[in-house]
Amino acid sequence: MAKISGKVLKTVLICFFITLGINGCKDNYTSVVPYAYVQTELNLANRTELNPIGGYFKINGGYAGIIVFHDMDDTFLAYDATCTYEILPSCSVTTDGSGIATCPCCGSQFILFGGNGSPTKGPAAEPLKQYRVSYSGGRISIRN
Repeated sequence: MAKISGKVLKTVLICFFITLGINGCKDNYTSVVPYAYVQTELNLANRTELNPIGGYFKINGGYAGIIVFHDMDDTFLAYDATCTYEILPSCSVTTDGSGIATCPCCGSQFILFGGNGSPTKGPAAEPLKQYRVSYSGGRISIRN
């Protein structure tokens, strides 16, 4: 049996551990926002605020409310309104339709377009917590 050289073995092991590390982190992320069970549906006929791109509507649910946001075309997003720096229901982020959510307590700002809720200003370093959204037949379903 042929002997594997030390250099080849080392390369194979490094590749193995990199692959293991990348694949092992996919679903292990835990948001700093406390868990809150979310299972709700909205009829878009009753939510005209969501008609234009950039339109939004805030509903009860999640930890500090849920911002439902019309991203592009028929894409809708749902973000927990909890600031990821000031993790208090009283520090619920607000938006004015610009596609930016702002924390009234620390001043952090988060971009809602593009589906990531990333912070763009302020002390927050983590994106807003997102919920799964499905859209069909004029109805939006939001869930964990």
